[in-house]
Order: sequence, then structure tokens, then C-alpha cells
Amino acid sequence: MRLSAARRKRTFSLLALPGMSAAELRPLQHRMLASGHWFAGLPTSLQQALCASARVVTLRAGELLFQRGGLNDGLYAMLDGAICFGAVNAAGKEALVGLAEPPQWFGEVALLDGGRRTHHAWADSDATLVHVPVAAVDRWLAEHPEHWQCIGRLAAQKLRVVFAAVEDSRLRAPRARLIRCLVALARGYGQRDPPPQPTLRVSQERLGSILSLSRQTINALLQGLEREQLLVCMRGAVRILDFGRLLELESSIQ
Repeated sequence: MRLSAARRKRTFSLLALPGMSAAELRPLQHRMLASGHWFAGLPTSLQQALCASARVVTLRAGELLFQRGGLNDGLYAMLDGAICFGAVNAAGKEALVGLAEPPQWFGEVALLDGGRRTHHAWADSDATLVHVPVAAVDRWLAEHPEHWQCIGRLAAQKLRVVFAAVEDSRLRAPRARLIRCLVALARGYGQRDPPPQPTLRVSQERLGSILSLSRQTINALLQGLEREQLLVCMRGAVRILDFGRLLELESSIQ
């Protein structure tokens, strides 16, 4: 998939929701954050500190959140929509390495090593996020160094996903890789419990980019799973009809 030069060079901005502040996070948004495994497992004081410093921002589909090599500006959590992570070469060819949906948190890598952003991040659809500025996070962690382990745990969860993906790409057939990818996306890479019939807002092109497989291969594999009545392909999405059965298939993969 190729991105236009205008999109690749687009200057982006974060648009605060009118009248919103950290204290005015809506109850539904609080519940969304609390539904995530990482946030729910934090000490209460850290949960409160993150929410107290947070602001709600929105992006339109296609807008950049941050650029590869950009300065660390803090932590983010998804409230609605989806954010893609990847790279784009000089010719505009896109490589997708990850996808974040509610209630996933991200941005911890640059926080841990003090480095710059590792990939571009852009809105795959209209998106609403919580943003906790880096100054607020640094200040809290300086006063409560025991909470660094919580940030490390968030990064470690994703490192496990990366190791599994590398292993899959070397050792497993495309069908097995797709099944494991669908399960990982449904679980928010371990950050949420999916409903029995989750809808994944990811296109076949996106799946192909994540798995380094052609769209034709992804389409054929999805049609096979569709014939098994495990899922239904939709425009820009995949609806899983029986997540329990998909989990059984994943657990049987050697």
C-alpha cells in the first residue's frame, strides 16, 4: 500500500476536546481505562496520578500522532478508534508493525530509555485518546521510583508479543500465523478481555502488512476460516463469530 506524498509530509496537531480536562474525563472513559489489564493492575495512587495529569485528544483518520525520531511527549491510552504503528520509505511504501485499540496504552519505550519515538503512529480511523505528558510522568516516577516496575511491565508485555511474532514468522505456516494474530488483536496484545464475538477493525491489507503476507494470501486464509464459520469478513474489519473456538485452534498450534 502506498501513501501519498501529502500524507507522508502532513503536519499534524492534537485537538483537545472542547471543554475537556483531566478532571472531566467522562465516567465511560474511566471505565474504558479500567477495563484494561495493565491499568487495572496499577497501584491506586498511580492510576489516580495518570488520570489527574491526563488530557483527552482526538485525531481524524489519517492524521499523525507522532513521527519516527520525534521527541518523547508522554504516554497514551486508546479510548476509541485505532492507531497504527509503522514506517514509510522514501517511495511511500508503508510497513505496519502494530495496531492499538481501546483500552491499550503505549509510548512507554521512549519513557524507559529516554530515546526518541521508534515508529510513526497515525490514526487508522477517527480516534480519541488519553495523553499523559512526559513531564507529569517523570515527576511522579521521580517521587515514586517503585512505580517504574509498572512501566517496565507494560513494555515487557509487548516484548513477549514481539518475540512470539518473530518465532511465528520463522516456524509457522501462514494460517497459524493469521490465527495467532487475530487472537492477539482481539486481546489487545494482552491488555483486554474480548467479548465472545469481537469485531476487529483491521483490513486485509493491514493484516497482510502486519504478517508480511500478500493480500491475496490473507484473503484466501480468511475465506477458509469463514467457511469454518469462525469469522465473517466485513469492509475494513473482521468479525469473529466464535472466539472460544479460535482460542482452541490457537492453543493447538505447535
